Amino acid sequence: MTNQPLLVLSEERIQHEVQRALAIAAATHYELVRNRWLITACVLEFLGGLTLMGLGFHVTGEDVGQALFLGGLIVGYLGPVWTWILANWRGGE
Repeated sequence: MTNQPLLVLSEERIQHEVQRALAIAAATHYELVRNRWLITACVLEFLGGLTLMGLGFHVTGEDVGQALFLGGLIVGYLGPVWTWILANWRGGE
């Protein structure tokens, strides 16, 4: 009894599949690095918002403190959300 492969692929097809697998691996790595940068940016925006909120309690003048506190709320909570949404918006896909 002889062993014959069920599927015979040409060398060109094998090279094409290898190149395709390498491209998928590179795209996956790119997305991983991109998501890490996005998480870092979101954490920094959140910390900046907390800093502004904290400054709102330590400045003199009622209007300035309230403005800093509300600005900190906007930057700390809406900043990361909109950073993530806009970065992952694919343009109608």
